[in-house]
Amino acid sequence: MKIYIKIICLLIVSFGIFQSCSEEDITKLPVTALSEDAFWTSESDVSQAANALYGSLNNVGQIEWDALTDIMFSQYGTSSIATGGLSAGTGLVNDLWTGQYGTIRDANWFLQNIDKAPLTKSEQAKYKGQVRFFRAWAHYKLLYQFGPIPVVTTVLEVNEGQVEPSTRAQALSAVLTDLDLAITELSAADYTPEYGRITKWAAMALKSRILLYEGTLAEDNTLLSESANIASQIMGGGFSLHNNYTELFRPEGDGSNEIILARVNADLEGRYHALNQWLSPISFHASWSTITPTMALVEKYPDINGEDISTSPLYNPATPFVDRDPRLNQTIFDWNEDVDYEGAMFVNNGTWLNLRKFINPAETTEQRSHNDFIVFRLGEVHLNYVEALNEVNGPSQELLDIINDLRTRGGQGAGIGGADIVVPPIALAGLTKDTFREIVRRERIIELAAEGILYYDYHRWRLLETTMNQPAVGIIPLDVRSFTAPRDYTWPYPDFEQINNPKLIPHSGW
Repeated sequence: MKIYIKIICLLIVSFGIFQSCSEEDITKLPVTALSEDAFWTSESDVSQAANALYGSLNNVGQIEWDALTDIMFSQYGTSSIATGGLSAGTGLVNDLWTGQYGTIRDANWFLQNIDKAPLTKSEQAKYKGQVRFFRAWAHYKLLYQFGPIPVVTTVLEVNEGQVEPSTRAQALSAVLTDLDLAITELSAADYTPEYGRITKWAAMALKSRILLYEGTLAEDNTLLSESANIASQIMGGGFSLHNNYTELFRPEGDGSNEIILARVNADLEGRYHALNQWLSPISFHASWSTITPTMALVEKYPDINGEDISTSPLYNPATPFVDRDPRLNQTIFDWNEDVDYEGAMFVNNGTWLNLRKFINPAETTEQRSHNDFIVFRLGEVHLNYVEALNEVNGPSQELLDIINDLRTRGGQGAGIGGADIVVPPIALAGLTKDTFREIVRRERIIELAAEGILYYDYHRWRLLETTMNQPAVGIIPLDVRSFTAPRDYTWPYPDFEQINNPKLIPHSGW
């Protein structure tokens, strides 16, 4: 793998305290030149080094990963993969590899040096736990896409770059070991984190997600049961569903009790992003409509009673937003009409559908969105729990109640003037493991749409060879997708890395 030299000033300047979560830390000036021995002298030094890892936390760009499924379309980097251009030289392939190994390098450097600092074991634990979380997730992102990968737990010297890849089982074991240590350290530490910091709950949410993914891929009920058990603990941890689905993804939702972990985008100069401009119709402040939903997503939303629109007596294609699950209208703008959205006029451009989710109509300045990006939230944890237990035991009233709670929340404040829309519950009678599985999968798609998670779901459900071999359609056809199974389920190692490390044997088909 590409070798990185341990230079402290480069680490701090490149990632540094500008990636901190708190607004107070963000305003501090970075350290620009240090000797390594002089750095680890205080808790402030340790905090700065740990803060560097927060720059790798998923941010709004993660939304584009949903364009690797049938529900979204992007004009950015994922479009080449979606249309069959996946290769060892693809930009996203190279960026994922180098970015995650950069995070792993920084985590290893931290863990090798923190013992130099004059901190108690409890004080060290809260930082070690945060850093292990980042190392675990970076390794898992690589494992999920590339299969066998080099697991690196030390800072490599210049002559140590040709690392033997670990098997999937070995790499997964390393990931879970890091997460277990992180959960223990963060539980044991004297630690009251500010919003946006890694907590034991965030580490548990990541572990639950990973076990769900791996349990699905391996058809392993032991992993699925463990995923559900961890999800159950989080569900008892004091979190609660936000009472308004729309607000959860706008600045009003920042700090919500539903959020387990968010990437903080502070309302400070230099900390803005351009999410509104990426997603909104071009009528709104000359926005770009570069990441948009497709008709495949529109068609996933059932009618108000939870029945698929293909069989619903309520559905009328001439009025597609009438009598539908209320989250449809909160996620996608109705393309049949111009929308006055809290005083901001949105006019469809006649080519693309447009996301309503995430859009803040109060913004009046181009490229200055600052809503936080939710990384883990209770809604996903609920769905982890339900899916895992259905695969193990089949449907139950408890699991169905959780689905109905999410559906009910979707109607809160969703009517005219902020009135609630009553969403009738789905009944348990007649449901089987297979039919409930389809309800749960549909619920994941519509509840988590455009949150950058669904590619991993489609991948583990092995649905990409069917959903990604047909055109993406908005109001008009957008592109023709192509996916070669089973080859494309495992990405090729980057071309430069295959040259640097001959121990990386290309996968079949690459």
